[in-house]
Amino acid sequence: MNNIISSFYSKLSIGLLLSFIFMGLLMLVLAQQLTQSYQNEVEQKLHAQLAQHVVHDNALLKNGEFDQAALKHAFHSMMILGPSFEFYILDAKGAVLTFSADPGRVKRKVVALDPIKQFMSKQKKYPILGDDPRSLDKHKIFSVAPITDNEKLVGYLYIIIGGEIYDGIVDLLQQSHIFTLAVWSLSMALLFGLLVILLLFAMLTRPLRRLASDMQQFRQEGFEHGQLPSSKWKKNSSDDIERLGSTFNEMASTLNNQYQKVKDTDELRRELISYVSHDLRTPLASLQGYLETWQLKHSHLSKEEGRQLITIAMNNAQHMSRLIEQLFELAHLDATDVSLIKEPVAIAELGADVLQKMALKAQNKQVTLDLTPKDPSLMAMVNIEKLERVFTNLIDNAIRHSEAGDSVTIQFESVTDGIIVTISDTGSGIPPDDLDHIFDAHFRASNSMNEKGANSGLGLAISKRIVELHGAFLSVKSTLGQGSQFSFKLNNGEVE
Repeated sequence: MNNIISSFYSKLSIGLLLSFIFMGLLMLVLAQQLTQSYQNEVEQKLHAQLAQHVVHDNALLKNGEFDQAALKHAFHSMMILGPSFEFYILDAKGAVLTFSADPGRVKRKVVALDPIKQFMSKQKKYPILGDDPRSLDKHKIFSVAPITDNEKLVGYLYIIIGGEIYDGIVDLLQQSHIFTLAVWSLSMALLFGLLVILLLFAMLTRPLRRLASDMQQFRQEGFEHGQLPSSKWKKNSSDDIERLGSTFNEMASTLNNQYQKVKDTDELRRELISYVSHDLRTPLASLQGYLETWQLKHSHLSKEEGRQLITIAMNNAQHMSRLIEQLFELAHLDATDVSLIKEPVAIAELGADVLQKMALKAQNKQVTLDLTPKDPSLMAMVNIEKLERVFTNLIDNAIRHSEAGDSVTIQFESVTDGIIVTISDTGSGIPPDDLDHIFDAHFRASNSMNEKGANSGLGLAISKRIVELHGAFLSVKSTLGQGSQFSFKLNNGEVE
């Protein structure tokens, strides 16, 4: 019950219902007040000259005094014509001298003169309410005329328009079926308006309820089960709620992707620790074994045998050093805030320098190295140190998978928006099943088991990450037994 009442639609409905009840009551009160005011204005305008006519048509004074017989006759005649009128004779200060009511009915002895003066002024605005002598607090519309004797103000004829008889008739009318019908008509109109607006509110708040349901579902199932909100929202809709729902879906998708990345990173971290412990265990055990052998037997070994043990231990130590260095480098490149400082570089000259550095290793395996075209004008916007590392890793990898008589070539192709770099070899190639995994850290192709001791499996992963930091993608094509091609495109040497 509390959930139903606390919903947004329920709050709107209750608020609207209370507003309509208040507005209905207010409209009834205002309608009654306006009707009464309008009726008073009409009545007062119609009878504005009534007191003046009575004073003009009847001699109310006799020898400077009020003629009671004339007053009684005038009151009687006028009350026959208008039974709702009440007549009062006031002196010049507003005191009630005589009246047409029964004795004891008049409760107010003095009538305020300000409304009377306002009524007799030229600038007057109806309705004007004056004191009702029959009540201590009521005010009613009236007609008044001065009574003079030889142009001297003696008093006033003060006529209440709509006296007690009139009030009784109005009360009866308000209790009649006409008034009841009017009240019911207004109530039904307000009720119909309320129902229409509640229906509109239900239609308008339906997307909000759907969005709240999506949020609740995502909160319960989002990350753990990889579930995204099921509702489809229009991204470019003019409806604010539709755009809000679309934004929430995009946010949920982004959060889910980030959660998945964190989860994958955690799994990769566990896997990396496993690989590192495995890769370091072998050279470390070998290093320790050879050093212990040398320590125990160095006094009985010849210089050549001792030098051989130390050389093998040194090779294992260097292998461990390279492995640790590559792990740190890969971890640094995988950081989200890493960035490269780029500059225009003669890409062909950089490739030639790397080939020269790898020439001795290629010569030992009788592998031919080549670069085409040897154009020093080819410029690329790169980080020279990182790109040299990519060339070194890819060429070293190509040489290791080549045999005597094979060749390794660096080829540059200038295109409109950059330079395509291709490093190809005619070596052993990569098995098709391994192509999707060769850029994974610590992965070794199934045909490279003989290189296991010297290769950490991180070179291609590092190269791929460096190429991505240059805004490119490292792709591979390979045919088993015929060789491999690694390609990526660099931006030209124009300043970005």
